[in-house]
Amino acid sequence: MSLEESQFWQGVGILIKNYHALNKKIFGVVITAVEKLQDSHLCESSEEELTRCLKEDPNKRTCEGFKLGFKLLPKKLPDNILGTGTVDFVNRNYKCEFASNIIEDFHVRFVDGQLLLGGCEKNPNWLEFVLKPKLLNWSQSKQEESKVKSLSLVNEEQYNDLYKKLKEKHSQRLLQYWKRAQESTDPLKFIYEDLAIAAYLITLWSHTQSEPQAFADLGCGNGLLVHVLNAEGYKGYGYDIRKRKLWSLYPEDTKNSLLEKTVEPNNFRLDFPEIDWLIGNHSDELSPWLPVLAGRFNSNFFLLPCCPFELSGAKFQRRNTSISAYQDFFHYVKKVTQECGFEVLEDRLKIPSTKRLAVIGLKKSKTRSSQELECYVQEELRKYNTGESEVKLRGKEELVRNCTQIQRTIIDALVLKIFQQLLASKDDLWSGRLPMKDIAQSLTKDDLKNIKSECGGIKTLLRNKHEVFEFCGGDLVGIRRPKPPTAPQLTKRKRECFFKLHHPLSCPLSDSECSFIH
Repeated sequence: MSLEESQFWQGVGILIKNYHALNKKIFGVVITAVEKLQDSHLCESSEEELTRCLKEDPNKRTCEGFKLGFKLLPKKLPDNILGTGTVDFVNRNYKCEFASNIIEDFHVRFVDGQLLLGGCEKNPNWLEFVLKPKLLNWSQSKQEESKVKSLSLVNEEQYNDLYKKLKEKHSQRLLQYWKRAQESTDPLKFIYEDLAIAAYLITLWSHTQSEPQAFADLGCGNGLLVHVLNAEGYKGYGYDIRKRKLWSLYPEDTKNSLLEKTVEPNNFRLDFPEIDWLIGNHSDELSPWLPVLAGRFNSNFFLLPCCPFELSGAKFQRRNTSISAYQDFFHYVKKVTQECGFEVLEDRLKIPSTKRLAVIGLKKSKTRSSQELECYVQEELRKYNTGESEVKLRGKEELVRNCTQIQRTIIDALVLKIFQQLLASKDDLWSGRLPMKDIAQSLTKDDLKNIKSECGGIKTLLRNKHEVFEFCGGDLVGIRRPKPPTAPQLTKRKRECFFKLHHPLSCPLSDSECSFIH
């Protein structure tokens, strides 16, 4: 594949700031020094000038190159790795050298439209199968100037150091809490996500000199974020409509900080006058209300919007179908923030979630009187024929409408029926596949009615039985061959193995390997 020289330098520009995309052990890159080579002399320069020169027309460029100093921030190692980068415009070469034996030096040259890579003598496959494809992709990608840079509002090195400390300090104890509570959710996702959010908030508060007197996490769920922030010396409280099993396992100070209370936006009042920060961590229906409540209480706020809802509590209605539904909702939340008088700050967190764009309200861009704020809120409610008393929030006993509440005998019969269809579709008893429409046509009207009444249909039923079925691309559904878990079992096995009971060849796993009871 042939490249132009300008494309090569575009790829190098992305590589300089994104080495972590090539090595999973690296969290990020921090540029520490930039020197410009001009007339064979080095002089102090800046990242901005480096970026500008990399984008210049190579035929019009007067600069000879740059010398860079940088740090690689490891995810687990205690010390950062120092490196030096040399951008040589004359010889069309970029060289990377590291002051560590952990990572090998490498270089990449542009010759006659091709990439020539060298170095990495111990691991040449990394050059060919990791660096080269990534660099080619970066060289030809369209640059999105408007894309939010990750961790743009905080010091990335400070954040990474704190995140590592929080993991070392809290993760094992939190895993034990999860085991004792016998939570069905994935502990690794929730624990590391909330530790990352805690590290972000602490770093943000330090960087912006806006540490809270006290915070309130609205819709706090399992209370994990409240517990970690309390343990790190930050006073705060968590509100949720119902108590979770984990609450009873936390230390007394955290238990006393978790309040079982409905956050109904139009009549909610904070119990503690010192609260000056609101947190919305994937707070579902409350997401668009965080800026409104912060405006009412004259507080700062941090919000990770999640499921899209209007202020009325109704499902979010798209405004702009040319972008994704999540981006459209994020823009809506930013507009609400502006209408509440805040200067909108946004950032992209590095957490194990697809919903990681954050809105932060710190500075008031204009003074909004209470009357103006309430007029705006009521106007939003009237747009969708809702009134002040009609904000729809989920009940304390949440209705589950995902095919899990159909009578167990009906579910079991339907699953077995579909499973037997797949077994019969091929001689190989593990590779049977059928289109979704063929499966649906084989079910009776009563079968389909039972599923449809629970708001999901046949696809939801199959997804809920992911240990039995898998989606194979397009419209095809197949049998999922059991595999040993990649991580130790953290929850107790409660159900019998479906394949042990129903597959003609039984389960291919041993009792110790299988996630279900043999």
